[in-house]
Amino acid sequence: MNALINFFIDRYKATLTFLALILVWGISSIAQIPASAYSDINIPYVFVSTFYDGASPEDVERLITRPIEDRLKSVDDLEAMQSYSRNSMSYVILEFPDSVPKPVAMVNVKDAVDEILPDLPQESEKPFIQEFSFDAFPVMNVNFISDTAAERELIGFAKDMAKEIERIPGVLEARLSGAPDEVLEATIDKTKLDSYNASAVDIYNAIQQNNKAIPAGNIISATGKFSVLVPSVFETAEDVKNIPVLENENAVVSLDDLVDLRRTFKDKDSYARVNGKNSSTVNVLKKTDAREVVVAKQINEIIEKTRLILPPNVDIIVTEDRTKYSGELIEELAGNILTALVLVMSIVVAAMGLRSSTMVALAIPTCFLFACIYLNIIEYTFNFMVCFGFLISLGMLIDGSVVVVEYADRKMSEGMDRVEAYRLSAKRMFWPIIISIGTTLAIFFPLFFWEGISGQFMKPMITTLFVVLIGSILYALVFTPAIGSRYANLGNRNIRTLNNSATLERGDPKSLDGMTGSYARFLSKVLDQPGKVIIFIVLSVVSIFYIYGDHGPGGQFFVKEDPDTIIVEVQGRGNLNAKETVNFLKEIEKIILTIKGPESVYLEQSGEGDPRDRGNADSIGKIYVGMPFERETLIQTGAEVLLELKEKLKDIPGLKVSVRERSSGPPVDNPIEIDVFGRDYQMVYEATNALTQFMDKNIPGAVNVYSTIPTPVLKWKLNIDKEKATQFGVTTSEIGTAIQFLTGGVKVGEYRPTDLDESIDIRVRFPEAQRRLDLFDQLTISTRFGSVPLSSFVSIDPSYEAPAIRRVEGERAFTIAADYAPDALIEDVLPVIEEWIDDHNEYQKLDFIFRGQAEQSAEDAAFFVFAAIVGLFLMAILLMIQLNSFFQVWIVISAVFLSTAGVYLGHLITQFPVSFLFTNLGIIALAGIVVNNNIVLVDTYNVLQKEFVNAPTKDLIIRTASQRLRPIILTTATTVVGLLPLAMGLGVDLMSREIGIGGRVVEWWSPLSFAVVCGLSFASIMTLVLTPCWLMLPTKIKELFAGFNSVKSTNTGTS
Repeated sequence: MNALINFFIDRYKATLTFLALILVWGISSIAQIPASAYSDINIPYVFVSTFYDGASPEDVERLITRPIEDRLKSVDDLEAMQSYSRNSMSYVILEFPDSVPKPVAMVNVKDAVDEILPDLPQESEKPFIQEFSFDAFPVMNVNFISDTAAERELIGFAKDMAKEIERIPGVLEARLSGAPDEVLEATIDKTKLDSYNASAVDIYNAIQQNNKAIPAGNIISATGKFSVLVPSVFETAEDVKNIPVLENENAVVSLDDLVDLRRTFKDKDSYARVNGKNSSTVNVLKKTDAREVVVAKQINEIIEKTRLILPPNVDIIVTEDRTKYSGELIEELAGNILTALVLVMSIVVAAMGLRSSTMVALAIPTCFLFACIYLNIIEYTFNFMVCFGFLISLGMLIDGSVVVVEYADRKMSEGMDRVEAYRLSAKRMFWPIIISIGTTLAIFFPLFFWEGISGQFMKPMITTLFVVLIGSILYALVFTPAIGSRYANLGNRNIRTLNNSATLERGDPKSLDGMTGSYARFLSKVLDQPGKVIIFIVLSVVSIFYIYGDHGPGGQFFVKEDPDTIIVEVQGRGNLNAKETVNFLKEIEKIILTIKGPESVYLEQSGEGDPRDRGNADSIGKIYVGMPFERETLIQTGAEVLLELKEKLKDIPGLKVSVRERSSGPPVDNPIEIDVFGRDYQMVYEATNALTQFMDKNIPGAVNVYSTIPTPVLKWKLNIDKEKATQFGVTTSEIGTAIQFLTGGVKVGEYRPTDLDESIDIRVRFPEAQRRLDLFDQLTISTRFGSVPLSSFVSIDPSYEAPAIRRVEGERAFTIAADYAPDALIEDVLPVIEEWIDDHNEYQKLDFIFRGQAEQSAEDAAFFVFAAIVGLFLMAILLMIQLNSFFQVWIVISAVFLSTAGVYLGHLITQFPVSFLFTNLGIIALAGIVVNNNIVLVDTYNVLQKEFVNAPTKDLIIRTASQRLRPIILTTATTVVGLLPLAMGLGVDLMSREIGIGGRVVEWWSPLSFAVVCGLSFASIMTLVLTPCWLMLPTKIKELFAGFNSVKSTNTGTS
């Protein structure tokens, strides 16, 4: 260790060259790191969706979902499984531990699905397997909107835009939304069919038989080998028109004679509107390694060029622009980092002078750039969490440099040469710095094993902090001595300052003036009765914990922030078609558009059975109300708009409208979510209904309460007399095909037009006017006896069935979900629900599983306890290496309890709600910060004890505390002052020269900053009193026992 320090100081030119390398490499790394709002989170879900056209939910469950579930339940590492069976769609959701790489999970699921393929119906499509990723969400939506333009015109503009955007290197995909697929529709003229004595099935068979790829093979002769071509696949619409359907009186009747063939769009089952106008939308997805800001700039250039050629009645609006959010969020946080830097350096300069503070200040860019090198190597993005890792480390990373420079300055004031002063300082402070920063790293180390989405969400911040602190060790012990040994200078120190330094080293600290002397004299009195002081402080800490338990402000999972997006969900019941539902949504949209403040209003009617929507079974659509990001442009805050929406939409006849803000932070399900499942399906149904009604009527803290129990809808069920059908020579498949002519049509093939990149379906069906149930009796089918009415062996009866079936862990289940009311806390809701479950013994056979934020909170709380215990043991091991004393290790670690008490005291005084995620993280972070002061105090005491062998313990303790008072106050102040604006709810952005109350950065990081400021301030003050008392306690106990033994000996001699 000594040899290394000597080497770096003696070879200072090589050391400074190494420093230059870090700075240059770090700057180049910054240019390579892509910027984004959040890091990519390995959301441990794999989705398996299977389309089975026309199948009912019951058939989908029986034929698709259950066979897939039976096979997938044995997939390696599977944690949980749930499924949804809807009309024509099976949707199985698999959850894996986030420690399992997504490619491994995908391969395991694909292998299992391939095994089950032979058991699935031949008519169903092959299951589609998809992983879930943040990159699967658009970074922005480009909307073409108009009131008067034709739908085909809007779709054409959107397709052209998508092609242009996909040419951008950083774009993964530009996906069209609100644009139905094209189709070549053959509309049957029933009058012509009757005149030719033909049926719709004849058309179906003719198209299928003439659209087949026929491999005819090769002819091999003496003159060579030749391929034989049998062209029979449709290439143009004319090929379809000229298909021969039947022969009539020696004339061939083609398809063109029987149907009206035209290119059109499929029936719309979903609609999209923006700001009250019809929309065709391009969803832009970026590549993982792409820089969002660069991609956004290129897209905006394309948008501006496109605007120039658009007709006046078409406009372009960009919504859900994540790239704008990313850039402005990072800029705002960077401005707050600059503010913290200025505040920190102001304190350092005032305390240490310009030249010494310059050496300390250089630690900040060096450590930040050192971290950027590593972040670039591990392919992290420059995101919000990384930025806050820099911010929270700002005050801590200079601690080591401050200690080295302060000790060297003190030795130089005694007359020591600067080279030797910094050589001695680096050697003297080597282990204290290693151990103090090591204990901070030790408390953060278990957080790398934080599983789940919250852990991944916070890991970039933890990684950044970890690497920055490692860099601070390098700077404090390598670069600071090298720089200081050549460029350090005490400057113009007055005689009084030099005398004070000498007094701290060899004189009586109590004789000093100012704060140091007052502190020494105060300690002199306190150390006469250390036991009483310790008891008083311990009782005070215990009282804080006790009072907080009874009168604490409660808490919430994440943070309370002004919503940037408000979701209006509309619920309705009945057999509503897409046009009816979008008309209902338009009425709600009109009301929303009367509210001033929102930047965009996006209406989404997703259609029946949309597999993306796992929520309310009665939901018919959602409207997303977007607020401006820039707070200074707000007409109303998001909270005010939310309240106005609730007021205006509370009594809509025939509809139920719920209004909630979109949650931020780690992606979780609903704030309140309870899965109810068991073998007794009727009991599950009754329990779900009962608990839903209880929550809705008796828990004010729960709003927007709903369950996933679907309302039965009217369906028409075919009853086939199979015996009669067999007599006519008609199969069930043929009957189903005949019925499809009345509904969505029969897909008979595909063909690829020259003007499209993809193939389109060929569908045959009756014209819209004839697609009615009352025309069923007129529907005919070809049999061995000629065309006969389908009603001869088929009847249709009405029935009521559930539109969706949900299963959890292989059993039918329902979910109850709700949001928290404004200002409601977890303690207001969850304990009441748990009490209801415990009181209803009739439901004890069922499973009630809390999911959503409740599940996440419980998992995070358990992990925090584990991380704290492991971290404290790691700290104790490191401290034992240096101190080799159980008692002194206890003295150091006792600061952790003081910091935790300080956090709770701050919340008690201010009644500021706790964030379970950020406040607990702040408490763990404090555990690694507050022990540093104790480490330096105890280590200095041990050194002075060896140096002044015969000095009284009390004098040694006073000298120790007096010497370390200045660096302790300095290191504490740098951390506290740097985070103080955020803790107070102030956004101070020096880059944009703005000061404001609140803001995105403040709302997110205020709970953690508040915890660090309160805990560190309280613990530092208490440490300056408690630690000297702990050090004095053994001596006082010995004196007490000595006095007791002396009295006992005197009494024995007298007797």
